Amino acid sequence: MIIFVLVGFGVQAQSTEQLIKESEAHVLKKLGKNALKQNDPNAAIQFFEAYLKVNKTDYEANYLLAAAYYEVRNYEKAKSNFLTVYKNQKSRTGDALFYAAQMMKSVGKYDSAKLDFEKFKKEYKGFNKALKKQAGLEINFCDSIQKLGKDTYKTVVTRLDSSINKVNSESAPLFLSDNQMIFSSLRTNGKEYIYEDDSLAAKKRKIYWAEKKSGKWLFKGEFGSVLNDEQFNVGNPAFSADKKRLYFTRCKANNEGEMVCAIYMTEKTGDKWSEPEKLPYPINQRKSTSTMPAIGIDPVKGTDVIYFVSNRRGGKGGFDIWYSSYDKKHKEFKEPKNAGSKINTQGNEMSPFFDNETHSLYFSSNDLPGLGGYDVYKAASDGKRWVSVENLGKPFNSGADDIYFSISGKHDEGFFVSNRKGGAALANATCCDDIYHYKIKESIFVKLKGAIADNTKKPLANAKVEIYSVDKNTKEKFLLKTVTTDSLGNYTSYLEPNKLYEVVVKKKEFLGKSESVSTVGFSAGQEMVKKTKVEKKPVNPIALPNINYEFNSAELDKKAKRTIDSLVLTFLNLNPTLIIELHSHTDSKGNDEFNMDLSQRRAESIVNYLIKKGISRKRLVAIGFGESQPIAPNQKPDGSDSPEGRAKNRRTDMKVIGELEDEK
Repeated sequence: MIIFVLVGFGVQAQSTEQLIKESEAHVLKKLGKNALKQNDPNAAIQFFEAYLKVNKTDYEANYLLAAAYYEVRNYEKAKSNFLTVYKNQKSRTGDALFYAAQMMKSVGKYDSAKLDFEKFKKEYKGFNKALKKQAGLEINFCDSIQKLGKDTYKTVVTRLDSSINKVNSESAPLFLSDNQMIFSSLRTNGKEYIYEDDSLAAKKRKIYWAEKKSGKWLFKGEFGSVLNDEQFNVGNPAFSADKKRLYFTRCKANNEGEMVCAIYMTEKTGDKWSEPEKLPYPINQRKSTSTMPAIGIDPVKGTDVIYFVSNRRGGKGGFDIWYSSYDKKHKEFKEPKNAGSKINTQGNEMSPFFDNETHSLYFSSNDLPGLGGYDVYKAASDGKRWVSVENLGKPFNSGADDIYFSISGKHDEGFFVSNRKGGAALANATCCDDIYHYKIKESIFVKLKGAIADNTKKPLANAKVEIYSVDKNTKEKFLLKTVTTDSLGNYTSYLEPNKLYEVVVKKKEFLGKSESVSTVGFSAGQEMVKKTKVEKKPVNPIALPNINYEFNSAELDKKAKRTIDSLVLTFLNLNPTLIIELHSHTDSKGNDEFNMDLSQRRAESIVNYLIKKGISRKRLVAIGFGESQPIAPNQKPDGSDSPEGRAKNRRTDMKVIGELEDEK
């Protein structure tokens, strides 16, 4: 149901009224069914209401009328008709109670909704097991409504006035700059056929821009000279992080009469945008829709990652969120991947927005437990894995559909779209989507102020600082972002309260440094200072303690493996371009040839262990020195054995010998 028919009066209104006057009752019912098939629920409502005036007990028609009200998002009337069907024919249409409970949520009656979900779960004998499972989730969620009703950051939400919001639906608002925004709209006060994803409309949607003056957003006109096209419905703009590329959607009927959306891209040179180009396969596919792009940054490569909505094969339900990384070498996007079952459901997911500061995906879903309709959710990610998914709660979510959440560059304000009560209603109080602005009065971040210096306290400019988020339970970490120190060795990053992080510093000619950072106990708005010292790459070998072997054996024991994991493996991961030698030494017991062979096998055992741990063989060299490089006497001055000296000579160390050329 991403494609909602929101308003369906317009040019057909007069003919609909004429048909109602001229048609017999059984014909009205057929006309109502045909109107639903043609995606015209408003006409269906008129036909079914006229039919039910003379056939009140036709509960099939009542059910279809409820479904039509559900599609135009008239929650009160949908609830009333679903309950009528349930009370009179629950043995045949038991799912009516489920949808009635959903409508209870949409009008904010969560206690009643919970009771009806419980009743549905107990009574339902139908074959749709997914509904019964969903009812269980909804029951649990109704219990947590109170928590989601709290506004942690004292947010002020304002509906934009009629300069921006017309009686039909607006969508996809984004900050262009601190005082400029772009958005999609039909820009009419008339009654038109309008569809939520910009894909279907008698009158075409376009991308517009507005400017804020004296605290008020004022409509300015069409955005750009090349984006809008009278042949298409145009919308869903999304900028790359540097604002040099703009991705957006164009929608048009195909040869079979089905509306298909495709994603386009235009690049900015100076003040002008290039002629838009349709993204090639596999982003766009011939027989499926690709729409609602959002652009993130690959934290390692710095290239675009596109998130988008599609109903292509391989999804979890109706419309899913997919993503693809840009391959700079081949100058194309890779094969898209489904965002997975933590994000996508058997329902619909839509309007993704990616925040590069927290590396989080914001999106809306109508099948994850929520306050009603589509709710906005936040998912933390490393670009491949989704660590957590949370409902944003109020005031961003309501019982209505809440979609197109976005954040400004300053992270203290943004936009979202909703059909909640209080908007510019046309067909009913919750029919149509308006743009809302939100302003967060209190900071939501802990500000990390870092400083990097060498052992002489000299600041290190242009050092790379990687910020990782660490899962509190599993200790698994994933890369959020990479920043670079300024000329004074300073950097700034914004972290979320009550989280664990790891900061990794890397710079050529210096060893990588990893340090833990915790914002537990810090409140949003507070500052944290972190000073880090890094060391130059060592010239001399580094001793590795506690790497021991059984007598006459090259087999690593458990203690040795722990040392390798904590010292060597960590060192190599922090310095991914370095090549090292692993040295093994023996004492003087045994002959030279035997000791040389044993030490070589011992050094190779460490190399093989590291390869199994994922380290490339080309970064590792094994050398056995036997007894040739003692660091202590094997014997005392009187010629007797020196156990202490021999113990010191039985050692392992590593030495940095170079750097991978293709990684510099």
